[in-house]
Amino acid sequence: MPFQGQNRTMVGRVAVAFGLLFLVVGATPAPADLIKITSFSPASGPVGTSVVITGTGFQGVSAVKFNGTSAAFTYNSAKKITATVPAGATTGKVTATKGTSTATSAADFTIGTPTSGSDWPMFQHDPQHTGKSSASGPSTAAVRERWVYRAVSWIKNEPAIGPDGTVYIGDAKFPLCAVDGVGGNSIWCTNVGGYVNQSSPAIGNPFVKTDAQGTRTVQTVYIGDRNNVFWAIDSEGQPLWHYKINQDGDVRQSPIIGPAPSNTIYMMCGCTTKGILHAFDRTGALLWQLDLPQVRDASPAAIQFGAHYRLYVVTNNGVLFAIDDLGTSPQIAWQLQLAGHDMHSSPAIGADGTIYVGTDAGLFAVRDNGGSGQVRPGWPVATAGDVDTAPAISNGRIFVSSYKSGTRTLHAIDATTNPPTKLWSVAGPGSTTTSFAQTPSAVIGGNGFVYAAIGDDVYAFNPASAQPANAVWHHVLPADAISLALGDGVLYVSAKNARLYALVEGP
Repeated sequence: MPFQGQNRTMVGRVAVAFGLLFLVVGATPAPADLIKITSFSPASGPVGTSVVITGTGFQGVSAVKFNGTSAAFTYNSAKKITATVPAGATTGKVTATKGTSTATSAADFTIGTPTSGSDWPMFQHDPQHTGKSSASGPSTAAVRERWVYRAVSWIKNEPAIGPDGTVYIGDAKFPLCAVDGVGGNSIWCTNVGGYVNQSSPAIGNPFVKTDAQGTRTVQTVYIGDRNNVFWAIDSEGQPLWHYKINQDGDVRQSPIIGPAPSNTIYMMCGCTTKGILHAFDRTGALLWQLDLPQVRDASPAAIQFGAHYRLYVVTNNGVLFAIDDLGTSPQIAWQLQLAGHDMHSSPAIGADGTIYVGTDAGLFAVRDNGGSGQVRPGWPVATAGDVDTAPAISNGRIFVSSYKSGTRTLHAIDATTNPPTKLWSVAGPGSTTTSFAQTPSAVIGGNGFVYAAIGDDVYAFNPASAQPANAVWHHVLPADAISLALGDGVLYVSAKNARLYALVEGP
């Protein structure tokens, strides 16, 4: 027994000694143990994307960078940080720094359009209005009409596509209609609200719906009508809420949906003497509104800028506004007078944060300096007539359409050179905006093809070819096109004969 006691004492002393040794060694852990990035989500996205970074040791982090560019971030916990992809960021590693230690992600974050549950959820695809989708339209010379949907009246806006492939349109007689994307058959049209003009649907904010048919997830579709009412309707046609604006005019602009977690909905009223920018939460509660002069047709575009979500609005007399969403109130960050007048060219935002917008003086590129806006050197680029469409953006190239005296011209511009380079243009007979309809903005597929309409002619161009102005394919409609949208292998085109066309590959 004494031997056993002595043994216990010896073991205890060794254990204590070992523990002290462990404490001494562990008092200064290696830098790799101080902070570590294990994953981030999403894996790609444009400037302004909210990225959740997970790992260990995040308490006390002083900096987060995307391929060396500093980003605004929020510390959530020792294992989680939420960062915003900053302007000027390029594809590369994500890093987090604490003291003298820096953790680096194993994978690259890719700057670009994020993968979405919908191929085309809103006007010009996203809040930045890039006009670029991961989906592609017909890519070969043989093109056919899979189906033709006959509306009650003009489809004066741009279709939106739900995650299940359902196509949503604003029939001029109804606020909203749903069309089967496979067969082109009508699923439903609402019987509430008034006529719809240019306001294109925006899809998002899914929720769980339970009724006699069971429990399932449905989407929310937002659209404005000519009775000055803004609607939220679920993807089964059931109105959820609406907001009436007590002004003369109509909601003709297209709404956008902001990033998670708030997913704020932004809408503009094209009232008689002013435009009113509104922000709603997903329940329909008005968060704030802002009166702006002379805004009638152009829709807002937005991107994360520093700590705030920043919206860009252009007025009919060519003033570009930058407006920050402060949560419960807006703040005008700056305003910039551009040459000429803007009637229908909504702003579009490039991956580096440059704002592109057109007037009757040409296409402008504006740098956001935070507290001021500045036209980039060499801009505007002169165009043949009034730029009345939203620019589409892909890999530093801009595709935009203008109109003058019965001729519509599609321009391809390289924005990466100084001054910018006019690459090519294609012109033909075409019409201007009539009866409050959209004019057809170009769209870009995941295959890099540019899809555009000039009058009743619909084209696909491959900018990578030796002669990019030569069309890959050309399809003639019975009437002038109004808008385009991309689905999985399908180009949807609305036209001035109250038809929606689904163009696919095939003889």
